Amino acid sequence: MSLPFPLLLLFLQLTHASNFTATFFFGDSTLDTGNNNFISTSFNGNHAPYGVNFPVNQTCTGRFSDALLVPDLLTSSLNLTLSPPYLNPQLPPDEILTGVNFASAGSGYDELTSNLSSTLSMSGQLSMFQEYLGRLKEMAGEEEGRRIVEGALFVFSAGGNDVIFNYYVLGIRSVEYDMSGYQDFLHGILMDALKSVYSHGGRRFIVAGLPPIGCLPFQITASKNAIRRTCVDHQISDTIAYNSKLKKLLPQLQESLPGSKIAYLDITDNVLEIINNPKKYGFEEAKRGCCGSGLMEVGPLCNIMSPVCKNVSSFVFFDAIHPSERIYRFVTDHIMNNVIPQLY
Repeated sequence: MSLPFPLLLLFLQLTHASNFTATFFFGDSTLDTGNNNFISTSFNGNHAPYGVNFPVNQTCTGRFSDALLVPDLLTSSLNLTLSPPYLNPQLPPDEILTGVNFASAGSGYDELTSNLSSTLSMSGQLSMFQEYLGRLKEMAGEEEGRRIVEGALFVFSAGGNDVIFNYYVLGIRSVEYDMSGYQDFLHGILMDALKSVYSHGGRRFIVAGLPPIGCLPFQITASKNAIRRTCVDHQISDTIAYNSKLKKLLPQLQESLPGSKIAYLDITDNVLEIINNPKKYGFEEAKRGCCGSGLMEVGPLCNIMSPVCKNVSSFVFFDAIHPSERIYRFVTDHIMNNVIPQLY
């Protein structure tokens, strides 16, 4: 007797959830749960009104959102313990057995991005991962440490800061590359990062594409579309081109790394669907952030003096760049239903 499809889907999800030993996160503010609290940078979310809906004491934690991010939601959905920020000096030694979050808000694949923002570069995050491996094997032993890493889920999400700040806003990389060339440059760094983790035992990866950069409130405000509040077409086209290339590269990389599984996470198409049809998904505002005017406020500009919208869950964005927790829940549901199964 076969199971009805909804029950079969639930069974597969539960089976998948129990098959990961740990979670590891590399990237930018879409994943950073607090690493930037422990470095000297202005790119941090450890002040009000960030965390206004955080489930523990409605407090700011360094997360660039009103509450939880994908690492929180995904790790919970996989029946694992939340991976703490690696730089937290109070990180209990036994917590490293659950995996760790190395992400840093304001960073990117491009080393220049992190140098400009004084955040943890991708190469720096990978160096911390190698340091972590030493601690893990010291705690758990060589064989158990290898088992944890080989059975873990590795999530990469970055690139947005590279394109927004280094190419569009500051224009530094646009002097050296056309957009297609810069995309190839970023993809090369990402491919090397995945190979590095693979060489240290990682086997299962989720790699996120870029978000719909041209529809971020900050980017709309900085464009000629500021008054009409419409997305910036050429930036959306650039994003789609970047993601299309990445989607083709990942299967090629997987084929070259025996035993690996690499799944692509589509951010743009899913979030664009919500932005273009907000009421269909229960949102009232998709082109402004909830913090302040919603036009430019992000990081230090989104602060205790900034008024906050009455109903955060009705806004796609919390500040002028970062989504509200509701969007991260949509993304996590998509990961569990459509991306995780690809890793088996």
